[in-house]
Amino acid sequence: MPKSRLHKVGTFRLAARSFCRALAPFALIAIVCGSPTKAAGKAGAVWVRLELVENASDGSGFNRCEIEGTLKPRHALSSRIFYGEAQAGAAASWEPVRPQSGCGLVASERAANPWTLRGSPYLVVDVTLEPAATSENEVQLQASVTIRRLTAFGTDGKPAYDEHTKTRMLRVPPGSSAVIPILVASLEETVAFGVRELLLRFRVAGSRPRIEYGEVAVTSDVPRAKIFLDGGLVGRISSDGPFVLSAVRIGKREIVVEDPSGRKARIVVQVKKGSRANVALTLLPTSASSSPGRLRPLGRNPQGSEEFWREKDTALVVRIPGGEFRMGSAEGEGEQNEHPQHAVRVQGFLMDKTEVTWGQYKRFLAASSQPPPKSPVWGMPEPLPVSSISWGEAGAFCAWAGGRLPTEAEWERAARGDDARRYPWGNAFEPWRCNTRDGGPHAPTPAADYPDCVSPYGVLDLSGSVSEWCSDWYEDMYYAKSPAENPTGPENGTRRVSRGGAWMNAAEFIRVVSRAGIEPTWHGPMQGFRCVQDDNKEEEK
Repeated sequence: MPKSRLHKVGTFRLAARSFCRALAPFALIAIVCGSPTKAAGKAGAVWVRLELVENASDGSGFNRCEIEGTLKPRHALSSRIFYGEAQAGAAASWEPVRPQSGCGLVASERAANPWTLRGSPYLVVDVTLEPAATSENEVQLQASVTIRRLTAFGTDGKPAYDEHTKTRMLRVPPGSSAVIPILVASLEETVAFGVRELLLRFRVAGSRPRIEYGEVAVTSDVPRAKIFLDGGLVGRISSDGPFVLSAVRIGKREIVVEDPSGRKARIVVQVKKGSRANVALTLLPTSASSSPGRLRPLGRNPQGSEEFWREKDTALVVRIPGGEFRMGSAEGEGEQNEHPQHAVRVQGFLMDKTEVTWGQYKRFLAASSQPPPKSPVWGMPEPLPVSSISWGEAGAFCAWAGGRLPTEAEWERAARGDDARRYPWGNAFEPWRCNTRDGGPHAPTPAADYPDCVSPYGVLDLSGSVSEWCSDWYEDMYYAKSPAENPTGPENGTRRVSRGGAWMNAAEFIRVVSRAGIEPTWHGPMQGFRCVQDDNKEEEK
């Protein structure tokens, strides 16, 4: 073999061996090196971009996710995509959670899904690209697409998928694209996820095109609502001004804002090079009144309870029905101060859906002469729950907002409902549900960041996050003499009741019956609160 040809072959093999390292920066969607493929004619290196395109039921279309890389001869690019989240419904069926999408690293065909999801992926798509041939007029790519679509959930709670694979030879002129449809939505899928069809779009070029960016500034009428860009969480609405997303790739982009009860507003915006697109999304229904002393009805939450908007401090408020429930731990369970278990009846009331946040508390400070508390070491970001707050400071905020601190009985009623459950969601501890020592990041997180840490009435974060003040004085054996109707605690004492545990507490201390007595002047770094209001239905009118 001539020396010059030997040199070219050696260079080619070196390029093949370094392929994985060369693609390391492309992490939006996983690219892994496959085994060298058999020679398939004349094929040179080409730049490839894979896009997941959603055409929505409202007629809009945008890219859900995209990845780019250089496809070199005799190697394959493999990627995995998911679309939609679902959970088990009645009779082994599925029900939607949200139209989420994403991409992740896969080491092999048998690798588990790498995404952290509230439910199971509805659609999982594996794509393998291999170079076939190139010329001045077109690039030929061999595409293998395996599609798995959720059909049901088994008795063990595991999802079952229908699977099929399609293989296509793509002929793409440089600078152009080719499309493979992967979902033509049924009526059920359209209702569940708002999708009409999903496409895989492949773009090719001789070299990587220049990427161009713009900005998106997002505002909404619900402070601290989550902001999603093309299905990915990117921030929260601020009451101080627009939340600016910088370095957003040009083209059509989906912006969604979502409040803690799952109410959403959506828009597809055209992002232009070097420009800012201003987006204002509305979540609250229109109201004839803007009086800060009134509650604005919002309808029912997913748990069936009525919710309201408290305009004075921008809080979501949940109606808790009155009734009788069993308070405390059953014989042989729990701690001594949780006994005896006894029947209690409380009147209906309204409770804040989340713990009071710094965003709410700063409104109170601006409107009153109350001195600001000492900041915890992690600061006072608007979405985080207030902490380092004394009992008196918490009560002053609730009075300003038009309410009060909950009684111990009201707090437990909101957390456990009628069935004497141990945790807000049921009897089994599930560490992923809440921000606790066993399931969280060992750090404070924004209010409502754990939507599955939810009570029977739709109240969030009653276990973990921060401990919560109640109005009652604390007494170890108070339950032995507690009245059966609307108990308010002992007449006096030296400590106040604290409930719910915090992000550094284990499962034992976040049970809904767990009680603690804290000195009311304590400014504990994990001590927060939420408010309640008497259920005066005239406020709604």
